[in-house]
Amino acid sequence: MSTFAAARPAPFAAVPFLLRHALLIPASLGLAAYAVQALGIDFALASTFFDPALKDFPARALGWLELLGHRLAKSLLLGLWMALLAAAIASRWICRLHPHRTLLWTTTAAMAIGPLAVVLLKDINAHHCPWDLKRFGGTAEFTAAWFVPRAEAGRCFPGGHAAGGFSLVALYFAGVASGSSRLRLAGLVAALIAGASFSAVRMMQGAHFLSHNLWSAAVVWSLAAIAFAPFTVAGERIAGGGGQPTPPADPACRFSC
Repeated sequence: MSTFAAARPAPFAAVPFLLRHALLIPASLGLAAYAVQALGIDFALASTFFDPALKDFPARALGWLELLGHRLAKSLLLGLWMALLAAAIASRWICRLHPHRTLLWTTTAAMAIGPLAVVLLKDINAHHCPWDLKRFGGTAEFTAAWFVPRAEAGRCFPGGHAAGGFSLVALYFAGVASGSSRLRLAGLVAALIAGASFSAVRMMQGAHFLSHNLWSAAVVWSLAAIAFAPFTVAGERIAGGGGQPTPPADPACRFSC
């Protein structure tokens, strides 16, 4: 029996779920990003981190910040994603993981598609990083052009590091789908803290504007919600959560622990 149809207690409704998480919340984040840019908040914040005398962002030269806040943080996030992927693969043979197989695969996919979309978007727009702009010691003029040749792409918008932090929202949706309030809360808190802190680090370094990171949150949140949409459309919860019954073990299971 598939884990997809294992339990059907009080399923969360598809339309309200998708309306809220795939549309309204991302739209609100996008509107906030637009306002931040239009009102000049982007440049105001970037200016607080910029030293006119040095013609650079001092935090850019802080080795410990780059190591801990950027490289190590990114590595830890990648490690978590690889652990999820390994668990999803192992669920084919490990019986304890088998009831969570669909949940593991969906969470793994949901955590990856947002950051991947952000990487692809970087190649088709001309938005530059603050440190590239003349106002902040660079050589480029500000532009918000889209669908430019790759050679003219700014490779900065939306924010990639922030997208990685916000991708932990996949754990929140895993909690929603499985009926686990603990996972739901932990996933939401982790996503907000990681996304905000990753954003702050790159803004201090002059790598991104606040609007870049808000757009990353919008993209990641929407795509993660859509990844879990099949379960809402089917009107089913994923097995293994909320104390619900789980399906019989697959004959392919080889290990019980």
